[in-house]
Amino acid sequence: MRRLTLVLLLVAGAFLFWMLAEVGWEPLAANLSRVGWGFPVLLLPYGVTTALDAYTWKRLLPDAGGRLGFLRLAALRLEGEALNVLTPTASLGGEPYKAAGLVNAGYSLEAAAASLVVHKALRVAGLFLYILLGLALAVAFLPEISPYLQGLLLGALVLGLGVAGFILVQRREPCQKAVRLLQRWHLCPLFLAAREAELARIDARLAAFYEERRGLAGGLVLVQLAAWAVNSLEVWLAFRLLEAPVELAAALIWDSLAMIFTALGFFLPASLGMQEGGNILLAVSLKRGAAFGAAFSILRRLREACWMGLGLVLALRRR
Repeated sequence: MRRLTLVLLLVAGAFLFWMLAEVGWEPLAANLSRVGWGFPVLLLPYGVTTALDAYTWKRLLPDAGGRLGFLRLAALRLEGEALNVLTPTASLGGEPYKAAGLVNAGYSLEAAAASLVVHKALRVAGLFLYILLGLALAVAFLPEISPYLQGLLLGALVLGLGVAGFILVQRREPCQKAVRLLQRWHLCPLFLAAREAELARIDARLAAFYEERRGLAGGLVLVQLAAWAVNSLEVWLAFRLLEAPVELAAALIWDSLAMIFTALGFFLPASLGMQEGGNILLAVSLKRGAAFGAAFSILRRLREACWMGLGLVLALRRR
């Protein structure tokens, strides 16, 4: 896995360097020079997103069996997300770390695993709704995006099918079926086969959630939609720092459409290159120039580095 991560980082990093070189270092530096000392304000919206994510996760955990305060849960979420961003595992590299944190706090493995799987499903469902909202607003308020609308709709459709499939699989004994499939191919590790009873209990928890707590699921999807929408405030602030202010609706459109590229680059560590390419394409299509899109991407990467760096520091302190 480390070798794969290194190879993907090298390839994505080379692609990113080529993109920035094509944009031009001087116009990129000219855009970034406008930011000044206002950068720290860009860190605030992601803090709100983290809090909303932690709230959703806490609602999915049983009231009995373990105790983990809200702040500790938010920190654990931040630590796990740092590992998710840095590994090419479809944003799953930090999930075992989160599960271990819950188990250490007294929750059963079944409760921890089920909460993480459902939380991931609700989060991507919220992202899908966020992208649909952005597309609807783009049709109404940004006609200049229309030449690219078909491709963006296709990307959203791929994501939506993935979300639907992910939720559907959770209701059909995914853990037990995965073990049986591995056993049929003679690839099932012994430790996994020995935990078949625990895996069956995880499957039961997943099925029960979608059957018995649909109202809670719907409400938490809306919380996750709000968590994604907070990112548009970050875009709004970044544009102001780059001396190109926009309305909040335009910031939401930009961010939601950029998320299509980020989501489709899930196999790359931190979606490196895909995220930047999406922002540059959006900047060009909206007549703001490639250098502006690249500068915005760098600001977002710096914000990401600050929060993910904090997550890694917290994770190292708990080792």
